[in-house]
Amino acid sequence: MSNQKSKVWLVTGAGKGIGKAIVKAALENGDFVIATSRRKNTIALPQGYGDKALALELDVSHTENDLYEAVVKKAVETFGGIDILVNNAGVGGVTNFEETSEETIRQMFEVNLFGLMRMTRAVLPVMRKQRRGHIFNIASGAGYSAGPVPYHTSKFAVTGFSVSLAFEVEPFGINVTNVAPGLFRTNFYDKGKWGTEPDYHIQDYDSCRWQTDFVANAQKNTQSGDPDKLAKLVIEAAESENPPLHLAVGEDAPAVIDAYCEKLKADTDAWRQKAIRTSF
Repeated sequence: MSNQKSKVWLVTGAGKGIGKAIVKAALENGDFVIATSRRKNTIALPQGYGDKALALELDVSHTENDLYEAVVKKAVETFGGIDILVNNAGVGGVTNFEETSEETIRQMFEVNLFGLMRMTRAVLPVMRKQRRGHIFNIASGAGYSAGPVPYHTSKFAVTGFSVSLAFEVEPFGINVTNVAPGLFRTNFYDKGKWGTEPDYHIQDYDSCRWQTDFVANAQKNTQSGDPDKLAKLVIEAAESENPPLHLAVGEDAPAVIDAYCEKLKADTDAWRQKAIRTSF
């Protein structure tokens, strides 16, 4: 059972990258962790934490709510509650919308959005009963910027979900933070994990295919973002009395969000007077 000061974390996609770093940081902070991954044997829990960490299998592409509820039930039985949920599991892809099948897009949304929603739905009854909790949705700087439609749209959806969910759960003492990483040095871009081949080849796009070079450069693992430092910032936000709804992380992410906000304001200002005149 957790004590009053220690928190219980549930982290999806905990087998590698950002999820793995958050698990490590939470344990080092003296907290308890339930780490999930679609394959349990990919979760390498840090040594020396004994019964403070629990690894469970969960594939967030599965639609059966019972699977998510079983993870939550096990967490509550083991540690007495859930204080923090980190929805980290996700998939990538950089194909153009017109060249991407609806099936491929749906598969991406199933993990990046609907799996995240299913996990959140399973955890919320526990947090409501506790009248406290904090949900971190690992979105992306892509959720505030233009880019390949399937992936960026899925992350825009996560951002919108986070903002709206925060409004709904605030009365129950539950915080929501939409984490927007820029480019971080993880294996997220490993060969085979980021789709670059279109489902339908359209010759017009051949003159502006940047995806192959982008993924190749990303696989060099020279991104400026440090997953361990991101994890420590998430710990700090979880302990803050006034946590952010939007948390841009990495040296590139704040500039991405600034550009989005500036474009939004510029368009609004340019058409403001005409827009006002549409009123009765």
